[in-house]
Amino acid sequence: MSKKRSFRLFPAYSNRTVLLAALLLTVYGSFMIVSAEMSRSVGDSTVILRSILKQLIYSGVGVAAMVVISHTDLLRLRRPLFKTGLIVITALLISTRLFGPLGGAYAWIHFGGFTIQPSEFAKLFEIAYFAKLLGRDEGRERNRKNFQHLILVGLMFFGIVVLIEKDFGSAIVLIGIAYVMLLVSRLPGCELYRRWMLLLFIAAIAGAVILLSPIGTAILTAILGEGDYRLGRFMASANPFLDPYNTGFHLIMGLVSFATGGWFGLGYGQSIHKFMNFPNPSSDFILPVIVEEMGVLFGFIPIVVLYALILLPLVRYSLHMRSERSRLVMVGVFMYFVLHFILNVGGVSGLIPLTGVPLLLLSSGGTSLIAALASVGLADSEIVRYNREKANAASDLR
Repeated sequence: MSKKRSFRLFPAYSNRTVLLAALLLTVYGSFMIVSAEMSRSVGDSTVILRSILKQLIYSGVGVAAMVVISHTDLLRLRRPLFKTGLIVITALLISTRLFGPLGGAYAWIHFGGFTIQPSEFAKLFEIAYFAKLLGRDEGRERNRKNFQHLILVGLMFFGIVVLIEKDFGSAIVLIGIAYVMLLVSRLPGCELYRRWMLLLFIAAIAGAVILLSPIGTAILTAILGEGDYRLGRFMASANPFLDPYNTGFHLIMGLVSFATGGWFGLGYGQSIHKFMNFPNPSSDFILPVIVEEMGVLFGFIPIVVLYALILLPLVRYSLHMRSERSRLVMVGVFMYFVLHFILNVGGVSGLIPLTGVPLLLLSSGGTSLIAALASVGLADSEIVRYNREKANAASDLR
């Protein structure tokens, strides 16, 4: 008699720590989103119910995507399918211009009561596509062509998202993921490109230092104009009290929320500032709401710990994996989460200009939640592959 296979939600050899941390962040974020949405429920008692329903749908789809992808060797799909995916993603990014802007950006496709943000799926696709092409040595000439192609893809995504969608935050994440994956790849024949990329990084650091100086501020003012909102965000991050009732207002209120919450917080649902001082309390400014209500001890520290439980294993696996494609997936997913964390936390705390980038698995936004959970599934599928090969090799030695 054949032995029945027991059902597994996640495959054998998964890293349960990474998966559990992602699920816990999703649950925690869902509770905090509902609390933050109370600010919109004044005069409309159905807002909370709709928020709960949407979050359940998005979370369910995201967890399903994570489970399916963790069971699937997605990168074994043939290259023509990836090229088709590139065409579809590019078309979706461009099509956002057909819909109205939200917060000054044309980053969403609207249908019914739902919205899709294609740039979030572009980040996930970029990780898989770059790992696919960089993870296989096809000879020095072919390798160089693949490398050049991926440079153009990264620049194309960046250009579309900046010029058409006007979503600078997502553009930074896309170009950041592409840049790091290309830089750390070991594809033979592409050493000269990587050297130039390293020099470009040094030049970018020097440029950022200049922009933070008075000379840089004058240059930005001349290019963007006095009333440009991007210039206002830049100036506010340097000193929010220069314009406390306009460009610096939301940032100052975010800092006040952090101070109000202290170590232990005011209690779940008790945030004051979410009702009047944040434009997007459940998305861009979810962290100040969390700290105000739950405090540093039960709000910020658990978030940092859960993020570390996702990111540190990715670093460890990337250092031990022999498969280039698996290593690059770890790097790509790591950069995806790290860039979002830096841009969101740095923005609401005044360390860097606000970019409107969500805090993955915590901020509202169905597309970002689904894409983030799917990226965890993509990393886990490569971890499963590595752990299985390692276990088989160990058993062969016995």
